[in-house]
Amino acid sequence: MPGDFPLDPIVATFARYGLRKASMEDVAAALGVSRQALYMRFGSKGALVEWATEGVVDTSLTAALAGIEQPAKTLAERLADALDAWVGRHMGALHASPHGAEIIAMLQRDPPEAARAAERRLVAAMAEAIRLSGPGSAVSRAGSMAQALCWTTRGLVHAVPDHAAFRRQLDHIVGALVAR
Repeated sequence: MPGDFPLDPIVATFARYGLRKASMEDVAAALGVSRQALYMRFGSKGALVEWATEGVVDTSLTAALAGIEQPAKTLAERLADALDAWVGRHMGALHASPHGAEIIAMLQRDPPEAARAAERRLVAAMAEAIRLSGPGSAVSRAGSMAQALCWTTRGLVHAVPDHAAFRRQLDHIVGALVAR
């Protein structure tokens, strides 16, 4: 099971060297294992990248869904927390990496099915939260609002200089969309 390898050093290695230039030797060194151990576990660099991507997606989705399930917060706060966990939490690493643009372009050009499926789950959870807690005018368009928020959030990452600005703008956008 690939799960016996920690995800963070693998992701950090790809961020440092880029998806194309990072070698199995680089990843093995970061993990403190042999290159052969990685090949035995994953079979190829492509399979390792896929596993790491799925791990990041799963972690992000879990955090995003937890953001929605915060009954003490307002709907706007819950949606913003979820979107921040889904996209915003990766801003620092992607902007700090000289290969961040390459990674983003690859994921936008050909997102893995795991990422598409996870975003569908997030949109459905957000739409349900809007239906249950949103103002009357939002209920009938909850699915469209949730999808629009996900798309907007992905674009916002490129439009702001840092995570603090991202979160300020996200709070403003979500608040305006779900205002009563």
